[in-house]
Amino acid sequence: MTIKTWPSAPEINSGVAEIDTRQLQLLQLIYRAHLLVDQGASTAELLRQAQDLIVCAASYFRQEKEVMQALGHPNLATVLTSQNNTLQNLLDQFNSCAFNREAIGNFILFLTNSLIAHVKTIDNNVTLTGKSLSHKIIAPLLGPEPLNSYHAVDIYIVDDEQQHIDLMIEMINIAGLSATGFTSAKLFIDHPIANTDIIFLDLSMPDLDGIEVMRTLYDKGSIPTYILVSGFDERVLHSARQFAEAKNIPVAKTLSKPINTQEFIHYISQLHIKTRLQLTKACVPQLQPANIQEQLSLEQLKIAIRENQLVLFYQPKLNMKSRQVTGFEALVRLQHPTLGLIFPDQFIAMAEQNNLISELTNEVFRLATDDYSLFRAAGVNPGISINISAQNLLDLSMPERFAKLADAKNIPTEMITIELTETAILKSVSDSLDILNRLRMKGFSLSIDDFGTGYSSLVQLYQAPFTELKIDQSFVMRMLDDDEALSIVKICILLAKELRLTSVAEGVESQQVWDKLEQLGCDLAQGYFISKPIPINDCCEWIKREAANKPLH
Repeated sequence: MTIKTWPSAPEINSGVAEIDTRQLQLLQLIYRAHLLVDQGASTAELLRQAQDLIVCAASYFRQEKEVMQALGHPNLATVLTSQNNTLQNLLDQFNSCAFNREAIGNFILFLTNSLIAHVKTIDNNVTLTGKSLSHKIIAPLLGPEPLNSYHAVDIYIVDDEQQHIDLMIEMINIAGLSATGFTSAKLFIDHPIANTDIIFLDLSMPDLDGIEVMRTLYDKGSIPTYILVSGFDERVLHSARQFAEAKNIPVAKTLSKPINTQEFIHYISQLHIKTRLQLTKACVPQLQPANIQEQLSLEQLKIAIRENQLVLFYQPKLNMKSRQVTGFEALVRLQHPTLGLIFPDQFIAMAEQNNLISELTNEVFRLATDDYSLFRAAGVNPGISINISAQNLLDLSMPERFAKLADAKNIPTEMITIELTETAILKSVSDSLDILNRLRMKGFSLSIDDFGTGYSSLVQLYQAPFTELKIDQSFVMRMLDDDEALSIVKICILLAKELRLTSVAEGVESQQVWDKLEQLGCDLAQGYFISKPIPINDCCEWIKREAANKPLH
């Protein structure tokens, strides 16, 4: 293979000596990879070189970004776009190529051309004038590893069958990696395991099962990434994953025996690269900000409610058949004069614990009804959903108060949906049903939010006059990769149809999820695929852009 790009390497000139040095290091690594191709290196060795080069490129990009940020360089955005596009293209090409000498050799050539193109982008966009600014970039260049260093991401196979361990190690070797096997889980847990390691774990071990292994390592403070495998029961695999996720233990994949050899070889290679890339990001020097944001105090929350520091962001809900906007969910934020924008997870619980939730909810309702006039000015009369706390359901005067405020603003109550979030166990079922029924009789719609994750959701659905069922995003976001999550989404949609409720899927973040929900007959969708929550003025602009009944994306 001819190295056409190497002779030009000494001529690189970005105008920043430190960047040029890093570029030269990267090109030297690429040159060595090309030499291995020319010398007839094995497929496994070329794979290892290709994996290293991707990680080295990411490491170089990180250092390049840090230097330019330190310089406050005006073309940083252009360079970051080039970085992101280049790295994504490299990953896509690597993930799709066959694992043979010719394909990996071609990938190394593709990688070379991609990085050379990026280097030329830098040379065209990074120039300095005046005195040297090298003192500003000392911090970004302190600490990071040399580009050609190898991050230690060890792979372990824990399985009581030696034959299966041998097979897994062979597949991992084909992927250009290496692994260590253990037939005894008890011996394995005594081995030093780093959080950066990858553990291929058979759940059905005779001396110590997989759940016990994860729990024992977790208690020791060791949280590696797991690939869980079982030949026993797929439901056990699913439940084991739920156990791990409840403790924030990363599970990259679950596999049932027998394992597809070709798919596994590709997957373990991709996972190894992904883990190393995460390490590359993790070792970026974290400079402490000059002013660390303070925590919101109770007194500041009281003042915020009283002095109109609460603001609403809106997330649109679309009809899945017509692609038309049907309404918006109002999401509260706190815009503090010195602490900046504060999200509800930092103040809702505080409000509930200090008897401020009714006052806060009243302010949210007031803001939403005030904003309605802006929606009308934008040419629409959408429905608005307002979240309330379970504690609000003990406020017997709330239905009348809400109805009077809507009437004063000339807003039909049927245009307002009250969403119940189960943040506390209701103290009085009779009182909550009293309030919910009175809200409904005054024309408000009622939505049960995060359905399937709260307390006695089916009982509440049976007892209360809900008009809308919102499928929790934890199921929606996993439905394409998790059969159990998909089954729950299907059941929720069918249940909504049977009870004549509107079904709403939360957390729709891709075209694939949208298409599946549409196929299942879901009524409405909301999520980042449509729009993130945005302020009212941005929301009105968004409405104008989407008003022409155009197909989604």
